[in-house]
Amino acid sequence: MMSSNKIVLPAEKWVELYARISEYILEYSSLDKIYNDDGTKTEEKQDEFCEIVGSVEEIMRTILVKEGEE
Repeated sequence: MMSSNKIVLPAEKWVELYARISEYILEYSSLDKIYNDDGTKTEEKQDEFCEIVGSVEEIMRTILVKEGEE
């Protein structure tokens, strides 16, 4: 059962928020190369980013709810 005092975010804001937070965590916690020469994340860092996203979304769900999931 969802708590009625959680802030509801539109889906696009939800994605923007978890992506930004996850990107900051990845960049500030990594001493290794994050990006390839073409600007894409290395495969290892992309995997790490996806793991971070899962944790960030878990934390977000303690105080926020994505629109459509209320």
